[in-house]
Amino acid sequence: MADFTLDLRGLGSHAHTRAYYTLKELRPGQVFEVLLDQAPEMLMEAVSLQLRHGIHWQTDAEGPPLWRLSVRRREDVEPVDLVDLLTRDHLRIDRLFASALHKVNAEDLSGAEPDFRAYVTGLRRHIQVENELIVPLLDLPRHPSGQDPTSVMLREHEQILEQTALLEGQFDEGVDAGWEVAPFFALISGALAKHEGREETNLFPHWSRALRSLPDGGTQLLARAKAILAGESRDAKAR
Repeated sequence: MADFTLDLRGLGSHAHTRAYYTLKELRPGQVFEVLLDQAPEMLMEAVSLQLRHGIHWQTDAEGPPLWRLSVRRREDVEPVDLVDLLTRDHLRIDRLFASALHKVNAEDLSGAEPDFRAYVTGLRRHIQVENELIVPLLDLPRHPSGQDPTSVMLREHEQILEQTALLEGQFDEGVDAGWEVAPFFALISGALAKHEGREETNLFPHWSRALRSLPDGGTQLLARAKAILAGESRDAKAR
């Protein structure tokens, strides 16, 4: 049973704007029914991209003349594959970091520290999955110049881990004022945004195709990645 019906029929080019501003307000557990008089793929993929893939949609009735969709928040459904899991984890890590940054700016340092520590743990597990689990099994051709997407990703991982370790050291020693750590947060924030954008654009599509070519469609990799991200496994190289 849908909580809300979004009727986009007859809106033409304005359907995208209406869909974006409505679906961005989706709350956990809610289901929106979306009605369309056009095939939904291009519209919904564009809206999903704007919302950083934060929504999940499925077609319940296929037109013409009417398409009926069910739309939920992405975290309300299970990840469909390893790339879906990693995309969601980007969002989770970003939210933890943004929450810590917001609290630092508000001089709520005692509130910022737990969020920052959770970000550190999440970041390290995420990078472990990509470096130790995915790269050895789904690696792409490398270029001697080191400018191929995989080599760039690995270098950026190292840089972000180093920057994060410096900030972690500040918290270990004790932070008395927000200005002491604000430059570190600004540096990492910019690096994370660029890095995640490059990964999602340059690597995730290739990984998705490689996963589909595996005999099990990547089901075992998905299970192993989930265990690592949840802290239930440290052995990414286990077979």
